[in-house]
Amino acid sequence: MSKRVRHKDKISTTTDAGVFGLSPFTSLDSNGLPEGIQKPALPKTAKFKNVGPTGKGERLEIRREKSGRGGKTVTTIKGFPSHIGQKERTKLLKTLKCTLGTGGTWNTSIMELQGDRREDVFCWFKNAGFAPVLAGG
Repeated sequence: MSKRVRHKDKISTTTDAGVFGLSPFTSLDSNGLPEGIQKPALPKTAKFKNVGPTGKGERLEIRREKSGRGGKTVTTIKGFPSHIGQKERTKLLKTLKCTLGTGGTWNTSIMELQGDRREDVFCWFKNAGFAPVLAGG
């Protein structure tokens, strides 16, 4: 059997808002504490300044796909020009993976990266001299 709680043991939450307050930190004293350092937000393109100019304005399609991958999301990039050889493509993928901190591979002529990284990939390729386009829905 459960124990019955008496009404005199309950604490009322509706009577005085000053007892509890809206925030549990209002009663804390912040005198003597250092001010928090606020860094200005950098635009997305500023994160990828070290990208070399590889592209010459070529259009790349960046899309997010899930079909046929067991529910995992993959970012695919296709439309690489033929003047970029296999050695350059491998180097490009390695640099992109290190910059974004994600895994990836080449599947024939399509670059695949793990996760939904469309915005970061878009900015990275834009700084590399390509003309990326977010394709799909």
